[in-house]
Amino acid sequence: MAEQVTGRPMSYRYVDENRIGDHICYYSDLRKMRAHYPAWDISKSLPQIFDEIASSWSKRLTAV
Repeated sequence: MAEQVTGRPMSYRYVDENRIGDHICYYSDLRKMRAHYPAWDISKSLPQIFDEIASSWSKRLTAV
C-alpha cells in the first residue's frame, strides 16, 4: 500500500527479532473496545492513513 501511495518501490529487509518497544501481540477484534466505548468508532480508512503519512513525510523532506 505504501508503494501505491508514493509511486515508489519500498526498500526493506526482514529481521527475525523483536524491536525494543514493539507490541508482543495485537488484537484486531474490536468488539470489546466497542462494548466499553460505544461512542468510539474508526474514523479513518487504512488508505487514508497511508495517504496522510506519505503526505506528511513528503512535506518534511521538501522542507529540508
